[in-house]
Amino acid sequence: MTEETGRAGNRLRVAKATTREEKEAVYRLRYRVVVEEMQKRPDAADHANKMITDHLDAVATVLYLSDGTEVVAALRQIWAPDAPESHQVRFYELDKILEVPRAAMSFTSRLIIAPQYRGTKALGVLLAAIYQEGRSKGVWLDFINCAPPLVSLYEVMGYRRFMANVLDTDVGLSVPMALVADDVEYLTRVHSPFARMAAAFPNDPTHGAWFAKRFADYAQPSCARVMGTDEFVRYLTERVHVDDYPLLRGLADAEVKEVLHSGTIVRAQKGNLVVRTGDPGHDMYMVMSGALEVRGRSKSGGAHVLETLGKGQIFGEMSFLNGRPRTADVAAMTDAEVLLITREFLERLTRGAPAVAARLLMNLSMYLVDRLQNTTQGLVSMMEQRATPPAAAPN
Repeated sequence: MTEETGRAGNRLRVAKATTREEKEAVYRLRYRVVVEEMQKRPDAADHANKMITDHLDAVATVLYLSDGTEVVAALRQIWAPDAPESHQVRFYELDKILEVPRAAMSFTSRLIIAPQYRGTKALGVLLAAIYQEGRSKGVWLDFINCAPPLVSLYEVMGYRRFMANVLDTDVGLSVPMALVADDVEYLTRVHSPFARMAAAFPNDPTHGAWFAKRFADYAQPSCARVMGTDEFVRYLTERVHVDDYPLLRGLADAEVKEVLHSGTIVRAQKGNLVVRTGDPGHDMYMVMSGALEVRGRSKSGGAHVLETLGKGQIFGEMSFLNGRPRTADVAAMTDAEVLLITREFLERLTRGAPAVAARLLMNLSMYLVDRLQNTTQGLVSMMEQRATPPAAAPN
């Protein structure tokens, strides 16, 4: 379909997977990334053949990116008239969106990129191809379902939240988002690469106006690149008093703003499972508002409350530091906002502002020490209570 120059001068070629060999190469890439790299165990994994595929691949347009020797990225798009009704309703509640013809909708999913091509133009090339694929069919409303760390990426492309989060059995907490592909005014405002591509297709400005009005409750962006740096930092700093946030103590105002600017706001509804035991993760979260509950799981499958978290407290820090799977569930007890901070940000900060990175790590260390001390004191108290003999019964 198209070609671009990749790393080491390799030509990146986008094509549709139509043959059995092409499709299986995509399915094997999914397995390498999801199972072998991310250590997930999705239901659709075929461990014997080291592939991931499901029934939706049969009705999807699967696009892949090749560097001439192997498939290095892929994703798929399903035209709504071809999608099973259960798929449409399960994630996207399309039974509530009756004013849009099914032929104008699509679903994009299964985005996979090989590690060596992350942070390159590979993602942009692939998303541009899938955008053109959908628009050529008359699609102007595309849906995705993404993990919280990817929300800011899709917001920059022009996608917006439109419903409550959902719990995906494969990936945990997921954020449904939608792209109004012909809302040129909005795409231009957020500097989406789709804005210029839209000029090649007919565009109806009433679609963007309909979406903004219909889903106004979810209109607030989650990252600085879309909200605008000044507005995003102002939104967060109005909620932040450094003394309430152990991670930020000792930082200058400009350094606090840099940390806040790097994050992505995750808005969780009451009952949402933000972090799930066993899931891989390289990110940590800082509570901005609301209350959350840390729950441990027993061998029998039961859950018990380990800790209640409020404003300023941190969770997910162990996986953030060691890259190992999550060791507890964290659920929202109320509607909550948490700031997601990635390990990639800390690595960039270490290279560009090592003194600030050192202060953050020191603060995180002190936070972990305090938590360990509280846990130890709790265990000692429990042991003392067990060791105290019961009072003798009165005669």
